[in-house]
Amino acid sequence: MEDSIGGRRSAIYEINKDYGQFIGVDLFKNTIRIVITDCKSNKLNSFTYYLNKEVPVIDQLIQQLQRAAESCVNLLGIGIGLSAEIKHDEQIVKSCTFYDWHNVNLKEIIERQFMVFTYIDHRANGIAVRENLMGHGKQLNNILCLHESAIDKAVLILSGKICRGELNCNGTIDSGFLLKNLSTIKRFVDVSHILIGYCTEVLEIEARQLMRSLGNQIICYPEEQNCIELGMATVAEIEWFESIYFML
Repeated sequence: MEDSIGGRRSAIYEINKDYGQFIGVDLFKNTIRIVITDCKSNKLNSFTYYLNKEVPVIDQLIQQLQRAAESCVNLLGIGIGLSAEIKHDEQIVKSCTFYDWHNVNLKEIIERQFMVFTYIDHRANGIAVRENLMGHGKQLNNILCLHESAIDKAVLILSGKICRGELNCNGTIDSGFLLKNLSTIKRFVDVSHILIGYCTEVLEIEARQLMRSLGNQIICYPEEQNCIELGMATVAEIEWFESIYFML
């Protein structure tokens, strides 16, 4: 909101939360967790499905997405998070050890099935983007994010964008090494804050000990319920909006 300085009146814009819905998916090990959100990233519904080892994972994913899509009035986008090496620009799952996937064009498969914009990314990136946009990292440009639900990957956000590393691919990191060397990493990488989301008492205690040594540069907090799925729904909305914007 801005005061008018003469001429045209100031315009106030707000997202219409009821315009459509987004589906966020956390595909991890033996579960598929799904949330449905409105255009303001409010959770409308959620459910968990346990994978059947006798049925191809892709088939089960499509089945559960169909279940979710049937409850949507205007489905705009789908965001899928995996613990995998992903060719980000090409939106291809280069390698996912849980399902023995190699060079799977997951985006194309889902878009052909549902005719809906689909975006895939590492599950850790989904949480980090949501926290940076509307959570504990809001209005912070340079941050390092570590969340217990996706402990195998730290996310570096510089100038509001994910730093994806060599060849724009996702990597992994040993969380124990990261936590023990945070002060060194903090000096080496120019970040203003380090975000640590916890869901167990063990990590909470460790994070609060780090707060005592690094002060207000550490922000620790309990993870939000369905944080990964919500993060992927948020990422899907961001990417969908950008694709529409550039088309316009």
